[in-house]
Amino acid sequence: MSTIEGPLRKQLIRPLTESGTKFYVAFSAAAVLSIVGIGAWIYQLNSGMHITGLGDWGTMAGAPWGLYIGTFIWWVGIAHGGIAISAAVRLFSLEKYLPIARIAEVLTLIALPMAALNIIYDLGRPSMMYEIFLNYPSAVQSSPLAWDVTAVFLYLTLSATYLWLTVRKDVYELRKEGALPSYLSPVYSLILIGYRPSEEEKTRQMNWWLAVAILLLVPLLSGGVVPWLYATMGMHPGWWGAAQGPAMLAESLTSAIAVVIVVSATFRYAYDWEEIITKDIFRGLNKVMIGLIVVTLWFVLQELVTGLGPAAPVDEAAVTEALISGSLSPLFWGSVGGLGIGLTYTTAVTLRPQWFSVGGTVAAAAIVSVSILAKKFLFVVEGLVHPSRSPISDLFPDGSYTPTLVEFAVASGTIGMAALGFMIISKIIPIVEVERLWGVKNE
Repeated sequence: MSTIEGPLRKQLIRPLTESGTKFYVAFSAAAVLSIVGIGAWIYQLNSGMHITGLGDWGTMAGAPWGLYIGTFIWWVGIAHGGIAISAAVRLFSLEKYLPIARIAEVLTLIALPMAALNIIYDLGRPSMMYEIFLNYPSAVQSSPLAWDVTAVFLYLTLSATYLWLTVRKDVYELRKEGALPSYLSPVYSLILIGYRPSEEEKTRQMNWWLAVAILLLVPLLSGGVVPWLYATMGMHPGWWGAAQGPAMLAESLTSAIAVVIVVSATFRYAYDWEEIITKDIFRGLNKVMIGLIVVTLWFVLQELVTGLGPAAPVDEAAVTEALISGSLSPLFWGSVGGLGIGLTYTTAVTLRPQWFSVGGTVAAAAIVSVSILAKKFLFVVEGLVHPSRSPISDLFPDGSYTPTLVEFAVASGTIGMAALGFMIISKIIPIVEVERLWGVKNE
């Protein structure tokens, strides 16, 4: 059996036992961002939704949904893509990418609560979430948000089970060797409920089938449920069409890979994991991201062609015109430009490997993820400010929406909370699979 003395193994458990200057600086920055976000939300609760840029069709022209729902879709997409990456690594035995598999799993477990928070922010009153659950049978028939909440909790349960099964062996072995913090003993006892070393083969089989289920559910939920819900609300142009589902799936996977790159590089830098999360892993993720960005831009082109065609419906043409030359155009072209920058860099370093750098890859990934967030925001808002069904279109033929600083602070706070979540979890469980990776590296 492997011992705790192995140099590589020591590197793998460093986050559990060491908290250097880098950790405390990052923790402080994430905490400040989180506190600002929570403070802005409390201010919103006390002052009312009028301090946001959101409008109400009953009283003013504008967008009843905005940055919060756009950020919600972004987080859901990251969650779906994150668990899909981990499932693919396990299902197809992609041992090369094993060091990032658990990072992707934890990303999903963190992203889903962040998505749920943005729904609560958008509702205005937290008690409305309780009302959704209390009146669930009727709410789910009429409220898209009720379906969104359902999808989030379903995926949260599935991803938590998946992570629980994969982490048990590591916790068992490391706890037996005294390598885990003793003050967290009750937490480890919960994780190890019913655990037997002999269950390893059965656990592998369960993980395999869970991976199959996840890869089947990702297209259904990320490329199905959310765009289907929007498609049923036909008064909003830009929300329906056969391409919306595949486009949303491509955007979700693109953003997820980009965030996995950023998080993996952060752990690599913080704990000197150059031998664990190697450059080859980032090169491989770059190649995957090339294909996903190309698909995403293809669907953007499809959207433009549909809206600019001579037979385009009037409302679709109005939205497309707003995107390319109207009030929404700076954000739209900024999003397209960001994806173009990401595509240019990933293609260049693939064709010319000597140009590759982890720092450049992280910068490109960050730009791509922010561009996808902007795209999600536009997806929500573009149809709302150009309603096309009477009587709403008669009362408010053209609206406008600009998020306020409060909305930016609240939405950004979820990014700080997600960072805090990663750092806290890395102090509880190994953020990489110690036992399996140790075995692979020493075969």
